[in-house]
Amino acid sequence: MAGDLVLLTGATGFLGYTTLIALLKAGYKVRAAVRSQSKASKVERAPSFKALKASVDWVTVPDMTADGAYDAATKGVKYIVHVASPIPTFGDEPIPPEKYEEYFLKGSPKGAVGMLESAQRSGTVERVVITSSTVAILPFEYFTGTTDYTIDFPAEHRIPDVSGPFKFEFQAYSAGKAAALNATEKWMAERKPNFDLVSIIPSWIFGRDELVTDVQSFTKGSTNSVLAGLLLGTKGETPFNGNAVLSDDVAKLHVLSLDPKIPGNQSFIASVDMEWEDAIKILKKSFAKEVEDGTLSVEGKQGTLPIKHPNKTTEDTFDGFKFTPFEKIVEAVANQYLDMAKREVLS
Repeated sequence: MAGDLVLLTGATGFLGYTTLIALLKAGYKVRAAVRSQSKASKVERAPSFKALKASVDWVTVPDMTADGAYDAATKGVKYIVHVASPIPTFGDEPIPPEKYEEYFLKGSPKGAVGMLESAQRSGTVERVVITSSTVAILPFEYFTGTTDYTIDFPAEHRIPDVSGPFKFEFQAYSAGKAAALNATEKWMAERKPNFDLVSIIPSWIFGRDELVTDVQSFTKGSTNSVLAGLLLGTKGETPFNGNAVLSDDVAKLHVLSLDPKIPGNQSFIASVDMEWEDAIKILKKSFAKEVEDGTLSVEGKQGTLPIKHPNKTTEDTFDGFKFTPFEKIVEAVANQYLDMAKREVLS
């Protein structure tokens, strides 16, 4: 309920910041765990945060995988929204292959289970909401384009843990997210704590990112860089899964999941099915001028893997909630790119 204290992790990242703003707008008090105070200062300078004139209790947790990392942070909180997790670098300072297993496969489940253990020790937590991913419920061969795409993968689907070595970063990331989802559900079943767990399972997350203020950062190092690249003419060599979601929608689901009327110990898909090259059609329709002057491009190519993640249960559970269509997602990313490009030209 509004006024209750929520511990949030990941507030200095794309989805975490969006979730922070959604929590504050909903009236929650927020304690945000960050790795350093300098990262918190960047959040405090962001437009939406400044406009809210909100007060956040910042706590420093340098290593989220350390034993008892969140023990102090969870004291007195009623809810936890755990967004922070090792994520792919999307070309920005990539993780060395020899560190894939330690960073992704071990780091993801250790951080998530560690949060549950701290929640149990706090004695006040009633619900933990954790950000998972559709890669956690999808066998990796579905990213290769060589299997049966007539099967749906709902929120309840699970895959077994896998071990390395891993050929590339995304494969290791996927294995880590699956391991984290499996480990947290196993922990809940075995420990039977006095709180429940909700897992939000998003696909590709796109949308306006207030913490990114320049074109170079927007087009490298985040999920937005993938869609932005297509809008700028990048020709992808391998097909991607055809699933996406607006960052605002994912953040809203995290907040709505705190409502005690929503039954706990379940998972929710956060995704809409899409075709990547529909983005080109959207550019032609909504950004004809920018295409004509060369600011955006319709020459991009990106194949689509027809993976299906049904989202009806999510929309039915959260009364009145509807996912934003892919057209609006593309427009959000294109508009932020155009805003930054215009500022850089004028500066």
